[in-house]
Amino acid sequence: MRISLLLSSSERHQSASEMFTFISLLLVLGSCASERLSGGRLERSINRLYRSRLHVNNGMHMGSCGLKDMCPAGTYAAGFSLKRKGFWAGDATGLNGIRLHCINPLRCSLCLYEDYATVQSDAGSWGQWTDIKWCSGGFLTSFQLRVEQHRGVWDDTAANNIRFTCSGTGRVLEGSGTWWGDWGNWSDKCQGKGICGIKTKVEVPQGVKDDTALNDARMYCCD
Repeated sequence: MRISLLLSSSERHQSASEMFTFISLLLVLGSCASERLSGGRLERSINRLYRSRLHVNNGMHMGSCGLKDMCPAGTYAAGFSLKRKGFWAGDATGLNGIRLHCINPLRCSLCLYEDYATVQSDAGSWGQWTDIKWCSGGFLTSFQLRVEQHRGVWDDTAANNIRFTCSGTGRVLEGSGTWWGDWGNWSDKCQGKGICGIKTKVEVPQGVKDDTALNDARMYCCD
């Protein structure tokens, strides 16, 4: 007796339908995985649209700009932390990095900061991260840099600290950076709800030459 190894039309249709369902499930699971970090936190939205960009006039020119990093869609920066290195361990570099900590407006209004997303652009190689400083029920809306200008043969540090203003109360949050240099002018205030992204200019390690690490920063604002 001859046994046919060919599938009938209905069987082929069922097999194709099952394969399509399987592939669709994989795509959905993959999409969900890509939208969240470990611990259930939303992944940053690198291509998020922004309304305005903030800058200051006293940043230094050494180094190159990193990629901008944006808060997850629907969230805004309500806190920040800094990576800093002082003079106690050789070449001083001052401010090395800035992190923004992003939450959604509902959690912000309730001052619930335990669930947040962290974003940052390039950072220098030295120092430790400070504790997070949070606005009280608002978002970061403008910033100011403390910068040391070029010192010739002496140790250069470039950017050393940062301040932010908070929406609503107008409270000023000052980072736990170093005290070298001077505070420049404030940036413009956000057009939109608050700061939602960051880009930094960082000088790579210079070997035996003088290192400065973070030189300048840009902030992005979203509706």
